[in-house]
Amino acid sequence: TAAPVVGVPGSGLHLAAVGDDGRVDRDAAVAALFRLHYDRLSRIALLIAGDSARAEELVQEAYFLTWRHWDRIRSPGAAPFYLQRTVVNLARSSVRRRMVELRHLLGDREEVDDPDHGQRLDLERALAKLPVRKRACVVLRHYADCSEQETADLLGVSVGTVKSQT
Repeated sequence: TAAPVVGVPGSGLHLAAVGDDGRVDRDAAVAALFRLHYDRLSRIALLIAGDSARAEELVQEAYFLTWRHWDRIRSPGAAPFYLQRTVVNLARSSVRRRMVELRHLLGDREEVDDPDHGQRLDLERALAKLPVRKRACVVLRHYADCSEQETADLLGVSVGTVKSQT
């Protein structure tokens, strides 16, 4: 017999099958999360990391980690939060690593950017100038439309820190 299909409100897991043990099938659940959240998470990663190829790698890594650690997720409804937090943490770590590499390669010299021709480039450059924590706060609050509390939870900081960083 086929496993029953369940819906977890707000999680996007309405297509996930439940096994005989009553647990949500991780393959089906992660596939459903991918269909529902990949584009949004890719944009968030791009805005934090500043590079589209790197952003795609980060999101793929986040999905793999979510799949790999599915048993650590207490409820299927928490999976989108876990996934988004993983993307944010990976993007922040990537930016920090890249900044260390650039400082080493450039000897702390600033690169002079050519004038750009669009608001998107202006926004990306402005975001790139922000420290990683501020950048993550701004992206989550104003692009991802997260509340102050959601942003604080995703970044593992206080609401006051979110307010001061945005």
